[in-house]
Amino acid sequence: MMRKTNIIIFSIAVIVFAGTFLISLISLPSGNEGKPSGNRNQLSNTYHSAFKVPDSGIHKLMGKNEKQILEYLGKPERIDPTKYGYNWFIYGRGSEKYLQVGIDDSTNRVTTIYALGKKLKTAPFIIGDESQKIYEKVPISDEVAFSFQNTKIDFELNEEDMMVRPLIKFGKYWAQLNFDHISDRLIGIRYMTTEVLAKQHPYSMTYQGPLPESQALSSSEWTAVNHAEDQEIFDISNVLRSRYKKKMLQWNEEAYQAAFKHSKEMETKNYFSHDSKWSGDLKTRLERENIMFQTAGENIAAKYPDAIAVSLGWLNSVDHRKNLLNSAFTELGVGSYQNYYTQDFVRPMGP
Repeated sequence: MMRKTNIIIFSIAVIVFAGTFLISLISLPSGNEGKPSGNRNQLSNTYHSAFKVPDSGIHKLMGKNEKQILEYLGKPERIDPTKYGYNWFIYGRGSEKYLQVGIDDSTNRVTTIYALGKKLKTAPFIIGDESQKIYEKVPISDEVAFSFQNTKIDFELNEEDMMVRPLIKFGKYWAQLNFDHISDRLIGIRYMTTEVLAKQHPYSMTYQGPLPESQALSSSEWTAVNHAEDQEIFDISNVLRSRYKKKMLQWNEEAYQAAFKHSKEMETKNYFSHDSKWSGDLKTRLERENIMFQTAGENIAAKYPDAIAVSLGWLNSVDHRKNLLNSAFTELGVGSYQNYYTQDFVRPMGP
């Protein structure tokens, strides 16, 4: 029996004398929630290959080596480590050319791409198109089956998955289409190899055989990944704000400290809430970092595969979206800690 992923969304709006707080949180159970299947005769593919993969576009970077990427795209603005054995090469920060290219540590070749910018060549898809135009081009199924290293994996996409992150076979690779279901627009595309998909397994699933082992990270490696995801969430948030005609946010180091400490406390003390019996509510935590503010807000999340996935989750939740796209906020601090994420938005007090 397939166990479906449950999505839990809690939303809180609190007004206090020291300022206005807009607080929202979201938690998605880990991709490791899959279960082994019993005896089955066969896993059959339920997707189709009814469309032709274009001969040009950003997807053609898949499989290229680092030297080829540098020759084609130039030096990245930042290189971010991940917990999946590849490094993100970051391009186009703060623009509609925003792009993340994942280069595998062992093969030195591109195994995944995240295309967010509307100016990127993503044919046959056009970022910003309505979902119906996308569905007319490619068949979408709520069941996807494949094999990796003799392990059979069967994904079952729930209603939320189908609206926000449907998955299609794209030649010899995979493409996850990322939608803003509130505006009904395509906002980005993730390309990945079968190995990356098997490692992240971002959907409810059953499987036969061993799953790829997760990479064990040292404390220093986790610190580097945490900082990388902070910056990716910050960058993605600003691209989305700009797309929706909102001013980009400035980085706030004190808000980062408050956000990081909250994420770390939630993970180490095994709870999930804006309010802590150890460190207080958002107002208390911001004031502890000497932040004087007119307005503040917070989004929290846990157990998403990565920064891209959690940003998509926040955008597609009405209350989190209010924080993410709120014109009242001018600064942002993002603090990640081992799959726990906190965004603290602020508008500091004027002089």
